[in-house]
Amino acid sequence: MTVPPAFTPVRPARASTDVIAQIREAIMSGRYAAGDRLPTEREMAKQFGVSRVTIRDALRAVEASGLVEIRVGGQGGPYVRSPDPAVLADSLRTHLHLQGTTFAELAEARLAIETTAARLAAERATEEDLLAMRAAIDEAAGEGSAVASVDFHVALVRASHNSALLTMFLATRSVLSQAFDTLHAHQPDMATVAHDVHLELYRLIAAHDADGAARKMREHLYEFAERAERSARAARSPRRR
Repeated sequence: MTVPPAFTPVRPARASTDVIAQIREAIMSGRYAAGDRLPTEREMAKQFGVSRVTIRDALRAVEASGLVEIRVGGQGGPYVRSPDPAVLADSLRTHLHLQGTTFAELAEARLAIETTAARLAAERATEEDLLAMRAAIDEAAGEGSAVASVDFHVALVRASHNSALLTMFLATRSVLSQAFDTLHAHQPDMATVAHDVHLELYRLIAAHDADGAARKMREHLYEFAERAERSARAARSPRRR
């Protein structure tokens, strides 16, 4: 039985663009799943009706977007990658930086993700989720670091058991960590305040109080936004001589 080709010939004038589009569609549609090996460069060149150089350039572009990885060796070639929030995070960090996104804007965006996550966590958190949140709280109490504070928020969003919320949050994690580092450095009381709020959030989620958890998270994020605004004003103010 002859296996039909995965791809169809493309127009020379826009060959690379069409190759990229077809490869993306084959992956996004589920024709190729994570871990699957794509046809070789030679096979793709034949199916697309273009040179191997065009295929190689297209694969590099798709690899840069995080959809495939090019392996070397006897079993080398293009393979579909598993979803990696780090790739999205790197791209998002670049876009936010180029757009001049402020801490205040980041705080506003967090409201949409984490308030919902807190409510869902109170409804869905397992014992394992609660242990992870508690461990992050205890670690933050010992270190007082921004990293440990972010870890609590990661554990909370993970406890929502909503993959879309978790992916969006993890994509902003590096940007959020940078904001936390800056605010912690200029506002030493932030670590103590965050610890107390995180402990209260943990108790509300453990008690399955969805309304209370959402309300406390909203208050927490508004307080973060106010701190971010104070930091921004201080940065804009001329230094005294």
